Amino acid sequence: MAELLISNEYAESVCEIKTMNNTMIAIGKVKGVTEKYIKIYSNKNELRILSFGEEVKVNIFNTKLGFKVIMGYVYTSTRGEMSLINSCVIADKEKRRFFRVDMDIDAKIIYRKRGPSQEVDVKILDMSLSGIRFKSEHEFKVGTIVSAVINLNSDSKGKPKNYTLPCKIIRTIESDDANFVQYGCEFTENNGDSSDELCSFLFKKQREYLNSRR
Repeated sequence: MAELLISNEYAESVCEIKTMNNTMIAIGKVKGVTEKYIKIYSNKNELRILSFGEEVKVNIFNTKLGFKVIMGYVYTSTRGEMSLINSCVIADKEKRRFFRVDMDIDAKIIYRKRGPSQEVDVKILDMSLSGIRFKSEHEFKVGTIVSAVINLNSDSKGKPKNYTLPCKIIRTIESDDANFVQYGCEFTENNGDSSDELCSFLFKKQREYLNSRR
């Protein structure tokens, strides 16, 4: 029996699908791995339909197993699922950064300091699948664990749906505005049920950004 290209334990890992020139195509999840195929899916049918034989690069993120970068050729492609053949691992890295999407949206940061939880209004400046950058008048210490409350979607009635994303402040960032401090944060959990919404939100913002440049 042939050895699998990557472990099937990578199933359900979030991945980025890119052209070989690193242009973002879509965000999805690994559905499964066989001796012949690597299958990727999107619960919200947000994959782009690609041509048979098109060469793509897939960046796969898994905090437990590590990062993988796969190159392969499109075999089947729909809005909901894609399969790749003749794939190979072109990078096996301990750490890498997801693409970041610039934005300017309101959010709240919940934190605890010697007593009940408190919250402050902040502005999210960019976001990726691994973390956020925000600015605030409130001063936080590097290493502080906080929760970012962000509207990633709306329900069927158009009412905002807020998601709470636990994260850790890992650095401060220089800013031209003396009234605000910018902070870089990384998500501390897999974000469970909100991961699909986070993927959809980021891909939506990415499409808006690409459309604005055309």
